[in-house]
Amino acid sequence: NAVIVLSEFSASQIRDIHGLPTDNVTVIPGGVDCRRFRPAPDRAALRAELGLPSGTLLLTVRNLVPRMGLDALIEAMRSVVSERPDCHLVIGGGGMLREALQEQVRLLGLEENVRFAGFIPEERLADYYAAADYFVLPTRVLEGFGLVTVEALSCGTPVLGTPVGGTQEILRRFDPSFLFSGVEAPDLADGILRRLRSSEDYEALRKRCEEFAVSTYGWEVLIPQVEELFQKTVNAHRPS
Repeated sequence: NAVIVLSEFSASQIRDIHGLPTDNVTVIPGGVDCRRFRPAPDRAALRAELGLPSGTLLLTVRNLVPRMGLDALIEAMRSVVSERPDCHLVIGGGGMLREALQEQVRLLGLEENVRFAGFIPEERLADYYAAADYFVLPTRVLEGFGLVTVEALSCGTPVLGTPVGGTQEILRRFDPSFLFSGVEAPDLADGILRRLRSSEDYEALRKRCEEFAVSTYGWEVLIPQVEELFQKTVNAHRPS
């Protein structure tokens, strides 16, 4: 009787691929528990605890599969590091491409700047988000929503993402300047370096990220929308 999807992109998939009418489709984005995903009081201490490098820290947490665009992000790091040798990328997650991506890092001579963290346990995910300076989402195709985006923002960590699927819906609402111009390595390198050169007050930016996530994607905001849809659907189908 009612279908919930997480993004306008997913609604379009239902219509365009499956040919289903969208009259009963409602977009309610994924929510984040902002009490759990929140900024760290001491990011330097948190980095030391997690064994993360100092300097500018980029983080991505992805399944290591082709559609995630991690090869393009690693290629982009060659340009980023040439201008900002203090910049490090930590890649969390596992998958079929791990060995190939590690070999790419070796061939590009980026072993000092790109690190594979492996699978990050759910209970430590918020800590990694909060410790990073930026979260990067390099997805090539099919990002239905991207809960990692709003989780990172809730931790106060700005997100740079490709203009794919639900990611662009989130970041356009937040600040379109955090969207890359495309999905290839030069697009990612340009976007990362442009942000690293920005004169915007960084601590104010982190606060802006947190406030946006809480006000737009917090459970307290979205759960009432789900409840309202259930009640509306029940009322519409209740016998007269």
